[in-house]
Order: sequence, then structure tokens, then C-alpha cells
Amino acid sequence: MILAEARLMIESDGAAALRVTELAERCGVAIGLLYHYFNDRDGLIAAVREAQFVARIEHDSVELDSMVTSLSNAAGIMKMIIEDFSDPRHPERIKFRMDRLEALAATRHNPELKDRLTDAQSHLSQEIHRTINRAKTDGILAEDVDTKALGFLLEVIPLGTSLAQVYGDNLPDQEAWNALLLRMLRSLAAPPVPAPKSTSKKVTKK
Repeated sequence: MILAEARLMIESDGAAALRVTELAERCGVAIGLLYHYFNDRDGLIAAVREAQFVARIEHDSVELDSMVTSLSNAAGIMKMIIEDFSDPRHPERIKFRMDRLEALAATRHNPELKDRLTDAQSHLSQEIHRTINRAKTDGILAEDVDTKALGFLLEVIPLGTSLAQVYGDNLPDQEAWNALLLRMLRSLAAPPVPAPKSTSKKVTKK
């Protein structure tokens, strides 16, 4: 509740305008409770930024892991990555991407926040890497694909689509964008397992 209310205040008036006394009043708690959870005002703001940074990507990593576990081929996984994670026009996704960028931008003059986001990202990356390695084991993904490189790509592409906000007429057609991503992702899929050769002998009639 405290983080949610603090975030509303920051989004409304900016981090510089956040007042701990006002936050306590809005939450209906004593100021001492805030300092029980957060060392100081800067720690509170850092916690808000961290929550911004990980909110959606945590959900996405769980969803991706679930898809890898339940699907026996790469088609459904690629469809999810292309049509959901990497859609540059998805209004809800746009908000989440901007939240992540805002949190990243806030680290520019805040080493403590940068360390917090680095730790949070490390946890998220490990989850993504486990999912990628499972996909390799299950024969969905080619074994020679570098796990860290693909994990980075899966986060860079969706985050990079934030540029759609300023791309104007240069934004590609949605169908063309999806086709390009599909072409890229198909190159990462494991080759199909060849069907076993028949060992039965052909019977000829005399």
C-alpha cells in the first residue's frame, strides 16, 4: 500500500515533491511505520523505482516458463513473444516499458538505485536463463544458441519498441514487423527430428 501510494504521488508531482508526512497521512499510518520499512526518503523512492522496473517482466518470465513447459513445439512460444511481448503498439505494454525506462533513467545520478536494479535484473535474468535452458533440453530451441545472448535479446526487443512513441510514419507495418521477428526466431529453433527409417523389407510379388 505504501509503495502504491508513493508511486501515485511521484507520478503526479515528481520524486522531488514526495513528502513522507503527506504519504503517511494518505496511507493512514504513522511516520514511524514508514521508517520501519524504509531507512529514509531516498530508500522509499528507490523501492518505488525498483517495483516499477520488475513489475511486468516478472509476470512475463513466469508466463514464458509456463509456455515452454506446456508446449511441445516452438510455434506457440514464438507467437507469444511476437504478438504480446514485442508488439510496439500495445497500449498496456507501452506503459510497462516506459515504467522500466523511467526507473533506469533514475539510476543516472543514484548509484544505490542502480545497485538495486542490478540485483533485481540478476534475479530476472536467472529465471529467463533457466527457461531457455529448459527449452533446449525439450528440443524446442537449438542447443548451440547462447543462453545469455538470447536472454538479453528477449528483453532488449520489447524494451526497444518504446521508440515507437516517437517513430511516427517510420514505424513499420505491424504485419511486416511480426514477419521479421518470426524470421529471426525461427532461426533459433531446434531442427526437426527426422522420422525413423522403416526397417520393413519390400515384398515383391512373383
